[in-house]
Amino acid sequence: NLVGSGISASIHGILAEKRSSVNISVTDPYFLDRNLVAGADIFLIQTNYLGTQAYDERRAGFALRAGYEFNENLRQVLSYSLVNRKVFNVYNTSSAFVLNEQGTSVLSQFSQVLTLDHRDSRIAPKSGFVIELGTDFAGAGGDVAYVRTNLSGAYYYSLERWLGDPEWGIKIGATAGYLASMGKRERIIGRFFLGGENLRGFQVGGAGPHETVSGDPLGGRMIWTQTSELRFPLPVPADLGLTGRAFVDVGGLTNADFKNFGSCLVNNSTPCQIAASSAPRVGAGVGVSWRTQFGLINIDLTPFVVKQPHDQTQVFRFGFGTRF
Repeated sequence: NLVGSGISASIHGILAEKRSSVNISVTDPYFLDRNLVAGADIFLIQTNYLGTQAYDERRAGFALRAGYEFNENLRQVLSYSLVNRKVFNVYNTSSAFVLNEQGTSVLSQFSQVLTLDHRDSRIAPKSGFVIELGTDFAGAGGDVAYVRTNLSGAYYYSLERWLGDPEWGIKIGATAGYLASMGKRERIIGRFFLGGENLRGFQVGGAGPHETVSGDPLGGRMIWTQTSELRFPLPVPADLGLTGRAFVDVGGLTNADFKNFGSCLVNNSTPCQIAASSAPRVGAGVGVSWRTQFGLINIDLTPFVVKQPHDQTQVFRFGFGTRF
């Protein structure tokens, strides 16, 4: 409650090996005394991909946003963001596709997210469903132009009536996304990547199109994922906030066109070879979710995978946040 005005302000920071960020946010929950949420963010995000991808990336910029609730279940958020993106620390052994990404580019993007939410809880849902449609329009200024659409949904079903414990439940989720370039130079960093949070059992960007000589992940324009998860109580006191999970993730990444990227050589001498199988990838395993004062912590073990040549797998994953 900023100086008693009713406006909320926050500073949020993360310091981690793979991803560090700082975000300064201001939000007015009743902008112009209406059912309208308006706010602004200033952010700096650095992602250290070395070890899974052949470069580091830094994004700095600001976003303006406004949200409106049509009713208790339907809401929409509109936003504009201007982001300076820098790709650096590129391996010398990378393919020309990745070497061409070095340097700075500017992203000017309008976005909208429409959400239909019938879950019993936004924080810890046990029943109901949520559907989310997101659209990004880039090209009003900046160095890139595209239209990107994401559709995601999840259904939750409680097994309490069958097993007598509300901690037993099933979640079925799915996502689909498509990126359409609009004439300006297409960049790999704007594409979809498969693996990590959206497909457990694979490293970030570890599944999907790769340059086979260098091993560089190259991303794709079309992505889909599906997850089935059984949630169950663990034999520990309930106040510890621990929940067990067994899951199967499936996903695919396709439509990786490289015609507009020019010639491709590794070390300026070896021709590139691209592996871009559209076959589904699968990851199956178990995990634990721990609700703490600092948020949700997820620990996943995914020893069973169905992969393609040149995919990069990951048995153990530790992460913060939530998966709806």
